[in-house]
Formats: sequence, structure tokens, C-alpha cells
Amino acid sequence: MKLSALRIAEPCHEDWNVMPGDARERGCAACQTRVLNLSELSRAEAEEALARRPPDGRLCVRFARDEGGEVATRTLQEERFLAALLALQSLAARRRAEEAP
Repeated sequence: MKLSALRIAEPCHEDWNVMPGDARERGCAACQTRVLNLSELSRAEAEEALARRPPDGRLCVRFARDEGGEVATRTLQEERFLAALLALQSLAARRRAEEAP
């Protein structure tokens, strides 16, 4: 399954903040399932996790969507951060060129 096709049939109402674990993965005591935070994984890791679903097909995930509706992964966040840095670098270079005698 691709991230772009990800749909949640039945959202969980358990509190992520009380689950033991880290930013990438936590354990849900209510259903005894591991919950993956796709937004803390790279795009490749997230798609691999979706492809490797357990035999019962049940996979619990948490994620955020960006303003365009795409699942926000670490890869997407890093790409956007890098693009912003490059834009700032380009702007700074133009300003230096304009100020040069």
C-alpha cells in the first residue's frame, strides 16, 4: 500500500501520550498492539511498514497530513526543510550581490 492511498476506516481514540514507547513506536495497552507513528519514519520506512502488515492484516498507525493532504513523513519534512534552507541561501546570495559595489 502506498502512503497516498492510506485511509483510516476506524480511527482509534486511545491517548498516544500515555502509551509507553518513543516518538516512532508505542505500545497500546488497550488492544495490546504496537502503534507506529508514520510521521516519524522516512517515506521508505513508512511504506515498508504498510507493505509488511501482520498476517491478520491489522496495523495501527498514527500520522499527520500536510496542507495538501499527503501523509507527512520525516522524508517529506526534511525535503521541505532543505528546500527552505536553499531558498534562504539563494536570497542571501542575491542580497550580497545587490549590495556589492
